[in-house]
Amino acid sequence: MSTTINSKQGYFGCSPSFTSLPKKYKMVDSSLLRGPHPSVIDVFKLKDEGVTQIYDFRHLSGGGLKFIEKIACKLAGIEYIRKPFSFLEGKYPTGEDYSSIAKSVAQNSEKGGKALFHCNSGTHRTSLMSAYYAITKGKPVIDCVTSDGKYPELVEKVMREQIIDTNFFSRNRVDIQTKNPLKRMKNIYNNRVEKATRKAFNMFVDFISV
Repeated sequence: MSTTINSKQGYFGCSPSFTSLPKKYKMVDSSLLRGPHPSVIDVFKLKDEGVTQIYDFRHLSGGGLKFIEKIACKLAGIEYIRKPFSFLEGKYPTGEDYSSIAKSVAQNSEKGGKALFHCNSGTHRTSLMSAYYAITKGKPVIDCVTSDGKYPELVEKVMREQIIDTNFFSRNRVDIQTKNPLKRMKNIYNNRVEKATRKAFNMFVDFISV
């Protein structure tokens, strides 16, 4: 039996009809999906739904068997594009990264294909990349500013739907002073993540500002 994701599970009022994809994948628009990293089975389901391009934003590491996704994409006939970023390691997307990736998605759409953005959980790197595409649709930011003055409203709407509502700011700064060494290490790590995430967001805001 096929299932259909209703419009409340999409963005911008989209009502995409998915016949086989798990609910963890969401539509940004008719050209782009977003979510956590896919399993091998997911890759082939994505292919069935018209995905011809997958962007993997997970950081480089020797663990996690990340090469399996590349092999699955090759077998499925999907273009696999590795763009590793790590906020904790200070490897943030540049303005050129944002614009070139958004442009690639737009060009892929013109050929009739869909793209998928993912990192590990689909919460941080994926949120920023999806938001940039949703704002620009692959065009230069300056070209998105129209005479009707609605660009700020567009940015606010997209940032709410693609960043805020996706639990992007899930960590808050905490007091690291504690006698428990394990809790202290956890608090220090939490603050590092919060600081790195906030910096990535502020850089993103600079890139979409005019």
